[in-house]
Amino acid sequence: MINKPNGYDEATAFTGEFETLEPGGKILVIKKAEEVQSSKGGRMFVFMFDIAEGDEKGFFERQWNADKERPMRKWRGTYNQLMEGKSLPFFKGLITSIEESNPGYKWNWDETTLKGKLIGGIFRREEYRKQNGDIGITTKCQNVRSVQAIREGVPVPEDKRIADDGSPALTTPKAYNFEALGSDEELPF
Repeated sequence: MINKPNGYDEATAFTGEFETLEPGGKILVIKKAEEVQSSKGGRMFVFMFDIAEGDEKGFFERQWNADKERPMRKWRGTYNQLMEGKSLPFFKGLITSIEESNPGYKWNWDETTLKGKLIGGIFRREEYRKQNGDIGITTKCQNVRSVQAIREGVPVPEDKRIADDGSPALTTPKAYNFEALGSDEELPF
């Protein structure tokens, strides 16, 4: 006879089915934003978001809630933009898109004022190499635009493929953990 593992009755059953995000334009709501240091030491603006409208509304919160059994779960709806040098025009474009998407809002360099603001996101599917060498696919926010541009329609980007050169490098999608969580029930913002 098998002994029942501790926590079995409380565990969420994973049956192999999960919700996927379709590529294309989406209206996003910013949950949290901050400046972090990039892997190369540069200034990088990162914001956490969720889908704000449509059939996929609340997609990342549902992922977060479904992931509660993982000890190191992370919020997966993130967008990052370098803020210096050749990337400065793209950072300014991101801020301009936020301002255009939220009538009356003017960026004041206080990232806490971004919580609850809308912005448009363009999503594409991207392949990545899993730890076991298999290729997986995820859907990530590739670019940002104004909400109006998304509502007017944007083309669905082509999938980003990786070369199947046998490289063992892990390129799992990155997710940011902005702060330590106080409990498993709290959202990370």
